[in-house]
Amino acid sequence: MLPDGMCNLVNLRHLDIRSTPLKEMPKGIGKLRQLHILSNFVVGKHEDNGIQELGGLLNLHGSLEIQKLENVVDANQARSARIIDKKHIEFLLLEWSSIDDMASDTQTERDILHSLQPHTGLKKLTVDGYKGKMFPSWIGHSGYQNMIHVSLLDCKNCCILPSLGQLPSLKSLCIEGFDKLRSIGDEFYRTEGDHHSLPIAPFPSLENLEVDNMACWEEWQLPDSEAFPRLKRLQIRNCPMLKGDMLNHVLMRIVSSSLDVSKVHKVKIVEDHEGWRIDMSLDGDTLSIKGCESVTEYAIKAIISINHLTSLQEIEISGCSSAVSFPCNCLPKSLQKLKIYSCSKLELFPQQQQQKYDLVELRIDHSCDSLTSLWLDAFPILKNLEISWCLNLESVSMSEPSHAALQRLTIFGCDKLMSFPGEGQATPNLTHLSMIYCNKLEALPRDLNTLLPNLQSLDIRCCEEICRLPEGGFPPNLKELRIGRQWRDLSWMSNLDALTHLTIHGGGSESITSFPEVGSLPHLPSLTNLCLAGFHHTKTLECSELLRFTSLQELNIEYCPNLENMEGEKLPPSLRLLYIYQCPLLEQFLQKDQRPWTKIYNNPTVYNSISLRAIRGNAQAIRAAHLFAAAGTNQGPHAP
Repeated sequence: MLPDGMCNLVNLRHLDIRSTPLKEMPKGIGKLRQLHILSNFVVGKHEDNGIQELGGLLNLHGSLEIQKLENVVDANQARSARIIDKKHIEFLLLEWSSIDDMASDTQTERDILHSLQPHTGLKKLTVDGYKGKMFPSWIGHSGYQNMIHVSLLDCKNCCILPSLGQLPSLKSLCIEGFDKLRSIGDEFYRTEGDHHSLPIAPFPSLENLEVDNMACWEEWQLPDSEAFPRLKRLQIRNCPMLKGDMLNHVLMRIVSSSLDVSKVHKVKIVEDHEGWRIDMSLDGDTLSIKGCESVTEYAIKAIISINHLTSLQEIEISGCSSAVSFPCNCLPKSLQKLKIYSCSKLELFPQQQQQKYDLVELRIDHSCDSLTSLWLDAFPILKNLEISWCLNLESVSMSEPSHAALQRLTIFGCDKLMSFPGEGQATPNLTHLSMIYCNKLEALPRDLNTLLPNLQSLDIRCCEEICRLPEGGFPPNLKELRIGRQWRDLSWMSNLDALTHLTIHGGGSESITSFPEVGSLPHLPSLTNLCLAGFHHTKTLECSELLRFTSLQELNIEYCPNLENMEGEKLPPSLRLLYIYQCPLLEQFLQKDQRPWTKIYNNPTVYNSISLRAIRGNAQAIRAAHLFAAAGTNQGPHAP
């Protein structure tokens, strides 16, 4: 509680009492006529601390929050506060406490709010806890030219919204907790008394509209004219009675009416499970629609039909749980990218439709369980195709002799895939090919070296049935290769003179206790980076075999929990970086035995150019780094 003597501070200009638990203002606050800043006024029940004390404070600037308006008896008291004469107030909060939502006389409540009308220069208005059934006409009057934000909160007795559509500068509107509101109609958009024409398009400047916790709201009507032309975000939550079809229709009308819809390049449709909600946002060139199942289902069906999306280049759909057919037959010509994530029941590219699509990129992940085959002929200019965990996909193929556009192809986790894409057909511009966890795929295409002449990166892992080299070998220009455990003997790779990066995954094989076997590695003159990963049961690394890689600069040994020994005592003299990660036994071995490093730290020229990288703060790599540093200072590997 503030001291009663505050009324004697007649020259006080600034009083900020935000976040204080005041129950009422001190007596005689109206005597502080020099006040410029008064953050809050808590209306008391007595004459000397009631709302009339605000009447003489005409120099107030900025923000004013008037609380406990339930203590105002009638309109005369409210009028005595002279809110309309406070010309320098920009933000006004009018708040009733929510102790009792029922009002004894709703007409008196309306008269009180009518008498609290602010000046027309106000920029922001919040009305919280108002107990009347209807709003006075000044709320929403077009004379408030500077009004940019309005919040109407917990007006639980109101059954009709004020006419806010003609506020010319309104950018943000929040409506929440109208328990008795059932319908939003023309009264929301029109100035009172105007039933024929609209002076301006409804909500001409509105960018953000939030509606929350409207238990009885079930109907939303739009005017004949295009409303919300600049809306960038629409958020509706906890309105369970609002009919889905009506809401979806309104949503598409709003999107179509937007002046920025022609600039949209990307549409994102996301289903979430956070209760009843819809969240539409237009951020730059991206239109996002997020909501419950019915919202996303309708959005998928309707978004393509919006004729104004003339610049649409990308559609991304994720989390849709409905059995819905994607409207592939009417994709806009401008569309280049289609990405589908976690939509198992979504039907895509019906096989009976012989249609071509101008897509440049197609990604399908954990989606489209009904898809069993994909014809590349339907995508003549496709450059990037990524398919992962498409559980029933059996084939990706083409009938044309060549697909000249395809550059990147990734297939991951498709257990039923049996036919390799482009078996016997050429993809002359393919540069990256990945086939991972395709357990029924038996072989790579024949003549791979001629069908894929520009292939630079090849990743074949966890495809257990592929155990033989393609006829003719790999493309000679291959620079990066990742292979799995089925190819223990790599001596056949002698034609890969351009290869610079090689990754070998052990895949947890129990039979590999020592690697590499003597004579199993080829001479790869350009190899600079070698990674050995996932040899879970391997105990010994034969270092001498690595001397075949005369250009090797970086050696990575990762996820080999039982690797405990490095035999041969030699590493390639060209080595510049050794990275050991998640190999605890090997770390212990290096701490106890200096022999593997003898050829390194006894040669200062070689040692000074070597570094050991510790990634992700890994403790064992850091300790090995300290060990290595000790070797460089001639303290030996056993130094602390």
